[in-house]
Amino acid sequence: MKVKEANIREMAEHLLCGNICFLNTVTGDFEYHPAEMDFFPDEENPWQEVIDKLENNWDDYIRIEPMNSSQSFAVMESFADQLEADGFRKKLFAALSRPKPFRNFNYLIHESDFRQEWFDFRQERNVEWVREQISDRVDE
Repeated sequence: MKVKEANIREMAEHLLCGNICFLNTVTGDFEYHPAEMDFFPDEENPWQEVIDKLENNWDDYIRIEPMNSSQSFAVMESFADQLEADGFRKKLFAALSRPKPFRNFNYLIHESDFRQEWFDFRQERNVEWVREQISDRVDE
């Protein structure tokens, strides 16, 4: 099965937004829902239709997980490592070596001229991540 590039990119975006994706190995389409759904305790879950669809056709889907924290950390290190701006690269590595590295890194990035470059870099790494998960589980 060949998965459309647009679907791979969209799944990567959903993972970055805190969703889990489910690729239909028959059609190449996908479904998604938030990774955390504990915030609907006293009301109807707005994702119930998607959940039911997945449960009723579970054998047709593979689960695409977001990166764990150590993998995400490695992406941040990789971004910092490839920067040519030596001063900012050093600041990022210092932020990553202190407590709360994710918060420190994001603060520096969002206050810098490298914000969009980081978003593009992170998106491409997530696209690669989705491709790896698909290729590990599906014959393309």
